[in-house]
Amino acid sequence: MADLPSAEQIFAGLPDALLIIDDNHKIVKVNPVAESFLGQSAKHLIGEHISSQIHFHDERLVSALTDIAANVAARWVLISLKGREAGLVNFDIHSLPADQRWRIVSIAPLPANGPALDQVQGEQDQFSIRAPDILGHEIKNPLAAIKGAAQLLDRSLNDEQKSLTHMIKGEVERIANLLDRMQSLSTKQPAKVEAVNVHSLIDRARRSIETACNGDLKIRDQFDPSLPDVLVDPDAMMQILTNLLSNAVDATKNVEKPDIQVITRYSFGAALSIHGPKHMLRLPVEIIVRDNGAGVPTELEHDIFSPFVSTKREGQGLGLALVRKLINDMNGRVKYVRPSDALFTQFILFLPIAAQG
Repeated sequence: MADLPSAEQIFAGLPDALLIIDDNHKIVKVNPVAESFLGQSAKHLIGEHISSQIHFHDERLVSALTDIAANVAARWVLISLKGREAGLVNFDIHSLPADQRWRIVSIAPLPANGPALDQVQGEQDQFSIRAPDILGHEIKNPLAAIKGAAQLLDRSLNDEQKSLTHMIKGEVERIANLLDRMQSLSTKQPAKVEAVNVHSLIDRARRSIETACNGDLKIRDQFDPSLPDVLVDPDAMMQILTNLLSNAVDATKNVEKPDIQVITRYSFGAALSIHGPKHMLRLPVEIIVRDNGAGVPTELEHDIFSPFVSTKREGQGLGLALVRKLINDMNGRVKYVRPSDALFTQFILFLPIAAQG
């Protein structure tokens, strides 16, 4: 049996540019890919301040380089090397679990024809993604296989068990519809809204998430049964609720007693200006998704809905950006709130009601 590679060999053989920096933000170790990417040998890089070698156009990432407590992952961001623009990269900086004084920087260069971000002045939450670059047939093909497998299973199950395969097929169809929507996503795309009972959508999303957790998690609800129908796109609304509840599950993974809640209520305060202050669209229905997880890092609170910025190593930073995009298309709004008691992280959706017949 061949000997296992050493940690040194693994570090040297990884495909991304890796730099280890100390608590003074100086480079103490680099791998060969980092030497190639930065255009300098390890001998010249070791001992240099990290900010003297790389620079980002996003000030949040500039700050992260010299913030020993910052653990940030950013996707498709512009990087410069000693004043020379070096294109788009995926960037991660995280403390080493074994010793918080050391941090590892990971830089993965990306092709120039990747997803494009288009932010409009005064409405930074609007963005456009070239969806085929992210979604494409690589996702639709396995979806078709999953649906086909569910249909085969359906033939050998009893009526009680078939509810699970029906859920699988329904979720596959919903995701396929979302992919079609994403492939024509633009900042001016109108939503296909209709009158919907919001509690039925919440119940579907909750059952889907609880099933994915193998029944180990129960999401609590506090519903106002008198709420009128809302005017939303059902598929888009399902995606919004699924994203928010999935984030809540992730946020509470290390909590001893996770508490995830969905609350609905009627409010008289929220309104959206459509064509100036004389044309206000009221948004009286509120959906609150909250959890007792650690919450959003303070440095990211103001940019939580920005695309391609995430605190998760594996995250692409698209989930909350898509939530904001989809809710805006429906003339709704979303807000992040950290309560003063800091017990719960909250996301509040503000929705318009359907015309009363």
